[in-house]
Amino acid sequence: MPKRLIGIFLVLCIVFTITGCNILNFTEKGKSEQKNTIEETQANLRKTVLYYVNENNLLVPVTKNIPWVEGIAKATIENLIDKAEIREHLKDKGLMPTLPENTKLLGMTIRNGVAKVDFSREFLNFKDKTAEKTAILSLVYTLTEFPTINKVELLVEGKPLKKCPFGTQLNPQLERENINLESKGQNINNVQKVTLFFKGTNKEGTFSYYVPVTRLVKNTDNLMKTALQELIKGPKPNMGLTAVIPKETKVLSVVKKDNEVIANFSKELENFGGGLENEQAIVNSIVLTLTAFEGVDKVTIQVEGNKTVLSEGTVLDTPILKPLFVNPESI
Repeated sequence: MPKRLIGIFLVLCIVFTITGCNILNFTEKGKSEQKNTIEETQANLRKTVLYYVNENNLLVPVTKNIPWVEGIAKATIENLIDKAEIREHLKDKGLMPTLPENTKLLGMTIRNGVAKVDFSREFLNFKDKTAEKTAILSLVYTLTEFPTINKVELLVEGKPLKKCPFGTQLNPQLERENINLESKGQNINNVQKVTLFFKGTNKEGTFSYYVPVTRLVKNTDNLMKTALQELIKGPKPNMGLTAVIPKETKVLSVVKKDNEVIANFSKELENFGGGLENEQAIVNSIVLTLTAFEGVDKVTIQVEGNKTVLSEGTVLDTPILKPLFVNPESI
């Protein structure tokens, strides 16, 4: 999932609340949302994306307002460490911090796009290999949300971390790679990767959010169309995720023009119904999946080649901008 271009697009949020997921609007309303973001910045708060882990060991991006201090990246890492107040704050959402309890951040520098992060030895107190890998991915994805960071180097007590206690081998410089990979151990020859966004909830069903999933697909000349077809197929079993697009829907065409993608679906998308929340989730999952491709800044959704109004009243007559932030913690 490519990094967001901060400050050049309207701030369009995907809801992270009990009431469901608002559609992304390419309207005058966006100007008001952008103004609100500026006011928050002036109030010494910065919208920052952190990657927490859910009850199924999947990483979930969450947008929090972090006090704007010198060394904001350091402050962000502190919000990933397992502390009582952070644990309690995330509990009702079914999420958990990813870095081991009592971990201390000893130092951090950012030079030429590389963040060098030095932790205390408590950083190595993982409970198992899954937690080990999840924590490292969480840290890398969180830090690379900052436009000045492309790679991460990990140190423990001043020494480069090459191998974790449960055997995870680390490259000298870590980059974004395979978030929530579905098919571990799958043959990677003649395949391509797509990032799909499915809907997830906590176990009580009171909070919902979108989860990026990496899926390996056969080589294709139209990877965006393939991604949408895979999105319709839905998530793999036992991931705790939900498919929102009607299974009968067909992807008729996907065309990229400059920074816009026009996705054309069969009439089954238009006639689904199922409530406004589900209808909005359909649109949001399509937009998030397509804007995960580099160079895609907006999406137009069509049905049988035409602008449309979905059965619950969602109007699809203008392009939908790529959101800057996914899963706001609150509205």
